[in-house]
Amino acid sequence: MKRILQIGMTSNYGGIESFIMNVCRNIDRKKFQFDFINMETDNKPIAYSDEIKSLGGKIYKIPGRRENIKENRNQLKKIIRENNYDFVHNNVLTWSYSDGITLPLKYSSSQVIVHSHNSYMNPGMYTRRILNFVNRRLNKKDNIVRLACSKEAGKWLFSNKEFKIIPNGIVTKDFKFSSKIRSEYRKKFNVENKKVFLNVGRLSYQKNHRFLFQWFTEIYKRDHNSVLFLVGDGELKNDLKREVELLNLASNIKFLGIRQDVKNLMFMSDVLLFPSFYEGLPVVLVEAQATGLKAVISNTISKEIDITPNIERIDISKSPSQYAELALKKASEISISDRNKAYLKVREAGYDIANTVKMLEEIYSVEY
Repeated sequence: MKRILQIGMTSNYGGIESFIMNVCRNIDRKKFQFDFINMETDNKPIAYSDEIKSLGGKIYKIPGRRENIKENRNQLKKIIRENNYDFVHNNVLTWSYSDGITLPLKYSSSQVIVHSHNSYMNPGMYTRRILNFVNRRLNKKDNIVRLACSKEAGKWLFSNKEFKIIPNGIVTKDFKFSSKIRSEYRKKFNVENKKVFLNVGRLSYQKNHRFLFQWFTEIYKRDHNSVLFLVGDGELKNDLKREVELLNLASNIKFLGIRQDVKNLMFMSDVLLFPSFYEGLPVVLVEAQATGLKAVISNTISKEIDITPNIERIDISKSPSQYAELALKKASEISISDRNKAYLKVREAGYDIANTVKMLEEIYSVEY
């Protein structure tokens, strides 16, 4: 059995976490075992902890870097030295955290994977930007495996080095549209006769919520029968809630927090609004397209995500007011028959988890 240590899982139920768990659930667990590092602060569990344990995975809790950077490194080194995993799979956004790469290279015979899940970074993260710049020297190493979720994510992290694209696959059949669930959820949320807009993502700078709120304000001016649901949590939650209060839209912009029923919320919704500053290749957009949900997204996101015709792009450098009519138009173009078939198009495009797992099993099976 090949043993793989996964680094990069957090307490956030986000894109990386969804990707890793989709693989964990569907990989041949007789041949491959996933274990995980939890370096979250305040004793927070990583996402899907109970499920990971039920699937036979170990979770090593070590201090967060902000809590005790020395102990963080020492305990990770101990785990790596004592277990000598076949692979240490680093799921990263930048080069800012290097111990998951340097420690196994120095203290074990583990093959190191660096897997890029983003195509840019927040310009305000000064310390992380410095570390990212300094640690880019690791990209010169020939003894690491380079993976990326998209071309942009690969170029961002690896520059001119070769890398392999691993699609952010999902269980496409699970996202087949359900009219029954749509009706149930629209009744449950009291939006049976409303235009329902949805945004899914961490409440952080990257997701560009201030543009989103200005955009929805213009939508609401044109159609008071509109509502926006936000799924996710993050460091900007309180600031964003205050902003909604100042806009007098608290009755129409709803914060749902972290949810386990995002698929059903997609069934319920009419349009996904997604004006992120940058992304790798968002799992949420793969899922949305599988449900047949129309999505209006920023023009900064990789065109590789245009799996179906349901993606429409906007220029987020321009005023959001000019895109209000577009969003309302998309909300009126509901076709149940198209939604029913959408998951098949996503599968045909290579974004089914079976394809993703096959590619990763081949990588994990190689003797380096």
